[in-house]
Amino acid sequence: MEKVISIVGAGGKTTLVHKLAREYHRRGKGVLVTTTTHMYVEADTDLSCDFFSLRDKIIKDGYCMAGQKISEQSKPKMCGLPYDLLDRLIKDMPQALDYVIIEADGAKHHSLKYPAADEPVVYPLTTDVIIVLGTWEKGKLCKDVVFRYELMQNELGMAEDVVVDDSVIDTLRQVYVKKLRDSGFKGRISTYYR
Repeated sequence: MEKVISIVGAGGKTTLVHKLAREYHRRGKGVLVTTTTHMYVEADTDLSCDFFSLRDKIIKDGYCMAGQKISEQSKPKMCGLPYDLLDRLIKDMPQALDYVIIEADGAKHHSLKYPAADEPVVYPLTTDVIIVLGTWEKGKLCKDVVFRYELMQNELGMAEDVVVDDSVIDTLRQVYVKKLRDSGFKGRISTYYR
């Protein structure tokens, strides 16, 4: 196992998850994609939660997106694999599984997010966290583009008319870093501005 990467933040997490997975797979690495929150089910997603099925798919294809189906809507959603199953895949597949990439936060399609007390949901064996921050809505009111803005306003004392700029984006980055470190995460933290 080379890395377990958790992707947190907002605007572009799923895109980054798949971009990294494609690149590592292109390099001949074994990749597993899952979530600790919720993701849309995509074509060829393994929803069996069966160790042998997942193991065989990773060995055969070098890639597997997996989780547990939780809804039957037009775009079905899944939650993540049980941690004991994920632990077992990591432990028992050292020759075939090089990267686990986890979408570990939700933002309801917002470009920016202020995390709640129980967020992000970082899997305990995570080695690297990437914070995704969307920058394309600079100049707009925070209340219109930041998921959980009311919480941000209450905790940071922000005015109603604050506009997204570089300082607001950096404040959100700092909040994520502090929450991660306060939760005991000791791995590498990087930021991806989109």
